[in-house]
Amino acid sequence: MKPAAVEDFALRSELIQFNHASYGLSSRRVIAEGERLRRQIESDPTLHLGSELTRRLAAQTISVAEMLGVDSTRLTLCTNATSAAAAIVASVPLNADSTVVVLDVEYSSIRRAWEIACAKAGARLVSVAVPVPFESAAALLAVLDDQVPGLVDYLQISAITSSTAFRMPAPALGAWVEQRGGRLIVDAAHVPGHIPLLPELWGAAAVFGTLHKWFPTLRPVGLLWLTPELDIRPAEVSLTWDSPDLVERFSWPGTFDPVPRLCTETAVAQWLEWQDAGLLDDCEQLADTADQAMVDIGARRTATTEFRPPRLRSFILDGVTAPQVKDALRVAGIRAWVGHGAGGECLLRLATHIYNDENDVDRVTNRIQEVLSR
Repeated sequence: MKPAAVEDFALRSELIQFNHASYGLSSRRVIAEGERLRRQIESDPTLHLGSELTRRLAAQTISVAEMLGVDSTRLTLCTNATSAAAAIVASVPLNADSTVVVLDVEYSSIRRAWEIACAKAGARLVSVAVPVPFESAAALLAVLDDQVPGLVDYLQISAITSSTAFRMPAPALGAWVEQRGGRLIVDAAHVPGHIPLLPELWGAAAVFGTLHKWFPTLRPVGLLWLTPELDIRPAEVSLTWDSPDLVERFSWPGTFDPVPRLCTETAVAQWLEWQDAGLLDDCEQLADTADQAMVDIGARRTATTEFRPPRLRSFILDGVTAPQVKDALRVAGIRAWVGHGAGGECLLRLATHIYNDENDVDRVTNRIQEVLSR
């Protein structure tokens, strides 16, 4: 029998969902709130999409900032992580003397955004290969020292990497780039609702991410956190682009659907109920169960215990291809992220959530074991 919490979602009952980390999943409560808000907006768009909207978005931003434990004057909600990243990459000053360092485990579109920006400015882009399985912050710092001599303007990392799903040693990397005269940019797409958001501890100058991956909010809701000295503007020049207020600056990227942002308080409140009931702790225990089960059938972890996130795990599957694994899971009604790592290895990523149980772990493990044994 599935956990009672499965009723909180509209997920098809015959599916096994381990791909929560890709898109998240809106809860029925938040979907209902979104429908209410849409009816309200349509009753008087001139009012609800005008100046009133900025006030409401500011209130949502303050609520999110308080929950995440960060200064609300440094935080804004935005369309998604991609738009927040685009704002950063388009705004930071680059020239022919600049050096940007990007790790090869970063999300592909983020790497591409830096490639385009550096090419336009004539800046040097250095891609650094991260050892996988990831076992040591010291080893990565040694690679950086070896491959990146001299000054650095920006270092792009993820707090939790996407495909390989391991926690980066952000404070150590922040200290490294500061010693090189540069700034740390952090992709925190897998952070809010999963692990603490700690930009100042990380030594970050800018952090971008999403709420819709680990909170049950509607899609999409992005976030952007900035140090005061960085003047970051939206990539699209809209009516509020020149605003000195960070929230207002990102409140109107042209005509858009504000409902996902307006639902964040509802989503966070429900997430807190799950946390208080111990359901998120159960997810962590289930992730550990899945982790050991996958290793028992021959999968290899992408990181040692110190660097594994609570509810997101990735595995290297030797001797098989990503299409083989995708097809096997699809036929079995199992949804999980499968792809290739930077070195061409086949990766399987599992995200546990409150609708999963040990039967789900057994089914995905058995299916992967079948693929590996062919």
